Amino acid sequence: MRTQNTKSNGISKRQQKVLEFIENFGRDNGYSPSIREIAGEVGVTVGAIQKILRFLEKKRFITKEPMQSRAIRVIRKINDDRIPIYAAARGGTPRVVDEQPQEYLDIQSTMGLKRGDKGVHVVGDSMAGAGIADGSIVFFRKVQEVREGEIVVARLEDGVTIKRYTQFGKKIILKPDEVSIRGKNTLHEPITVDTEVDSFDILGKVICVMKNYSRSRSTDIHHDKIKKRQANG
Repeated sequence: MRTQNTKSNGISKRQQKVLEFIENFGRDNGYSPSIREIAGEVGVTVGAIQKILRFLEKKRFITKEPMQSRAIRVIRKINDDRIPIYAAARGGTPRVVDEQPQEYLDIQSTMGLKRGDKGVHVVGDSMAGAGIADGSIVFFRKVQEVREGEIVVARLEDGVTIKRYTQFGKKIILKPDEVSIRGKNTLHEPITVDTEVDSFDILGKVICVMKNYSRSRSTDIHHDKIKKRQANG
C-alpha cells in the first residue's frame, strides 16, 4: 500500500506505517504481529508502539482482543484505493462468500475501476455466454438502479450469485447466460426471487471481467463484451 498524506485523517506517518504493517502482516500470515515485531519494523521502542496502538484503537482504526496475543485487527483503512477481491460466487446456485477480502488489486493496475468497486472470483459456467468463465473475476459497482438485462452480483439469503437481471412486478428473475444448445440453457435454471419474502440485495452491477486471473494473473479485462451483451439483453 502506498503511503498517503495523512494530515486530514489526524494520523501521523509513523502511525500509518504501524497500521499498514499490521494489515499486511495479517494478510500474509493469517494472524497479527506481536508488539515486538511491530517495534522492530518501525524502529521504535515497545513502549512507543503500545502508545500508538492505544491511539489507533481510540480512533477506531484497529480493535484488540483483551488478554490475547496476536489479536490486533485493522477495521478502518486510510485512503485505500485498492479493490478488494472476495473468495468466490457461483454463476449458478448462490454460494456463500467470506466477508473478508481474499486479496486486493491496485486500482491503478486496471482501467475503468474506481474506489468503492469490488471483485469476486467466479465458480461455475452459467454465465459463460456473457464471457464470464469459471475461474475469472467479475468486478462490480454499487448503483442506484439496475436496468433490465444487466448482469448483477446479487445476494440471496446467505449466498451470492452472478446473473442477468429481469423484473416482473414484485418478482425478480435472475437468469443464467450459458453457451446455449439449440437456444436453451440446459444446465442452469433461472432463479425467481420474491422481494416480499426472500432476503435479497443487489450488491452491484458487473462492469468488467478479468479472465483466468487465478491461473495466470492476466489483465485481460473485457468491458466491451459485457456492455454489448447487456445492451442486447
